[in-house]
Amino acid sequence: METLAIWGEFLGGIGVIISLIFLGLQTKTANRLALAASQREQRHIWQEMMIFMANYSSEYREFLNNPVMAPDRQTRAAMMLYAMGNQLDTLLKLNQEGLETDDNLRYVMDAFVGHVSTPGGYVFWQKMTDADLYGDDVLAAVNTRLSTVTVPNEDLFTAMHWLKARPGEFPPQ
Repeated sequence: METLAIWGEFLGGIGVIISLIFLGLQTKTANRLALAASQREQRHIWQEMMIFMANYSSEYREFLNNPVMAPDRQTRAAMMLYAMGNQLDTLLKLNQEGLETDDNLRYVMDAFVGHVSTPGGYVFWQKMTDADLYGDDVLAAVNTRLSTVTVPNEDLFTAMHWLKARPGEFPPQ
């Protein structure tokens, strides 16, 4: 009888170990699926933002070059930058939780900092910073990155020449 009890405890211990291994594998799979779902959702949001920017490219281009413009046009353009900043804030938080990859965060950070370093984008960023409209994470990350570039920065216009205003295209308001 004692031998059966020992075997029962031994097999029970093996069962616990197998269960823990299975649970570990399931947790790892669930974490990878959560990361993939998060990235899919963030890329979908980014794509929707790009479509919105394409639909209102005139306003956006004008805003990046000179944010003094008609209020409705200015609002549409500012909302594009505001949405980019909100997405960056979300990605920073997801990255801290291991639900976003460093490379995707870097891509969005580079894009946002590039846009807010333009003449109009920097005016926007300063106003948002003064109003404390973004979370501490994004304020610190973006301000750190902006401290490494000359502002206003024309490099974005060099890389994305279609965003640069042509002489006389957007007359001062």
